[in-house]
Amino acid sequence: MSAVLYPYPGAENAPAYEQLNRCTDPEQKVEACLRAIAPWGGRTVLDIGAGSGFHTVRFAATAQRVWALEPDQRLVQQVEQRLARQPAGNVAILQAGAEAMPLTDASVDWVHARFAYFFGTDACLPGLTEVHRVLRPGGNFFVIDVNPGVGEYARIVCRAYPDIFYANYQRDHEAFFARHGFRCHAVSTVFRAPDRAALEAVFRMDFPHCWRELADTVTTLELTYGISVYHWRKDCRVMVPASSSTAVRAAARAHWPRRCSARRNSHCCT
Repeated sequence: MSAVLYPYPGAENAPAYEQLNRCTDPEQKVEACLRAIAPWGGRTVLDIGAGSGFHTVRFAATAQRVWALEPDQRLVQQVEQRLARQPAGNVAILQAGAEAMPLTDASVDWVHARFAYFFGTDACLPGLTEVHRVLRPGGNFFVIDVNPGVGEYARIVCRAYPDIFYANYQRDHEAFFARHGFRCHAVSTVFRAPDRAALEAVFRMDFPHCWRELADTVTTLELTYGISVYHWRKDCRVMVPASSSTAVRAAARAHWPRRCSARRNSHCCT
C-alpha cells in the first residue's frame, strides 16, 4: 500500500515552517496536557506525521526511544537536518505513511499525531487500525487538531479555508473520535510571533492565496488559539473502524469496559 501524502507547504519552506512551530503554543500548553494525561518519559514513542521533527526531538529528551514517521521525503530531509543540529541518539526515522507502518505489533507505548493524517473522517480508518496494531496494551494515542470555533487564529484559518473548516467541523470531528473511543480535551493557547516579519512569513506559507488580506486584519503579534486534544487508551476500548463488519463490531463491543462511555466528555487542559 502506497503512503497517503497530504502535501504541506512547509516541506518547501523550512524557515517559515520552523517559525510556525516556534510561534504555535510557545508555552507548550499542549505538551502539558499530554503529560498530565499520560507522560511519555521512559516510553517508546511514535510521532506520526513528524514533519520537520520539531516535536520529535522534544519527546526524545525524556523518551526511551522515538520513531519519527513521515512519508514526505522533503520533510524526512528536514528531520535529518534537525538531528544533525540537535543530535538525539534515541530517534529513528521511518519514511512511511500511517496506513502501513513498518513496525511490529505491540511495539510502542505512546503515539502522537499533530495536524497530520487523522482528520476526523473515514479516510483515516486505516491509520487507526495500524495504531491499534502497533500500540501495546495500556498504551496511549493522542491526536492534536485545530478547534476552528475557538480563538482569533481559528477565525483566520476559517476565512482562509472555509471548505475545510466548515460550520460543523468541531461537532463532526468530536463525534467521529467519540465513536472510536477517544476523549476530547480542550486546550486554550496562543500563536505568538516575535515580530511582524515572522507573522507574515507564516501567513504567506499557510495561506498563500490570501495571506496579505488576512495579515492586514491582524494588528497584534499574539492571537488566541483553540486546540483539541483527542486521547485514546488501548486498554479502554478496542478500536474497530466503523467500516468493519457488524459481526466484528459486535465482538469488539463485548470487550469494551462500560466506563468508556463516561470518558467521552470534553475536558479542559489549560
